[in-house]
Amino acid sequence: MVDQIDEDCIFCQIIARQIPAYIIMEDADIIVFLSLENHPLIVPKQHIPNLYTMPDAVGAAVMRTSVRIANAVKHGLQCDGIYITQANEPAANQDVFHYHMHIYPRWFNQSRSAHYTILVNPERLAETRRMLRLELGLDV
Repeated sequence: MVDQIDEDCIFCQIIARQIPAYIIMEDADIIVFLSLENHPLIVPKQHIPNLYTMPDAVGAAVMRTSVRIANAVKHGLQCDGIYITQANEPAANQDVFHYHMHIYPRWFNQSRSAHYTILVNPERLAETRRMLRLELGLDV
């Protein structure tokens, strides 16, 4: 349940539906949407700046959701593996100061140094969202 937001935070603005996003799923505690680089982000609805300040119950909800989303990415996108990242503080390249976990699909033929830094078009984002929601049983 959202009981703390930061009006200057882009993720809080997505949660409040002040700006659009390709939302894959959400519940009372967590929202999952696509990054503009076309991979899921798992985000607590409560504004939590980093891992150090995360309440245990929210951390458990993040991990439950990450398992569900990782399986949807693996099967829905038919990738060979999953790469998960989460950064805390500027030294670790945290760019949005609202806790979030990245779930990247990876394929064997993909360069190990490949980074998801290329913005993709809205049609591709919509298709990824559709495939993941279908795999999650949300669009049947």
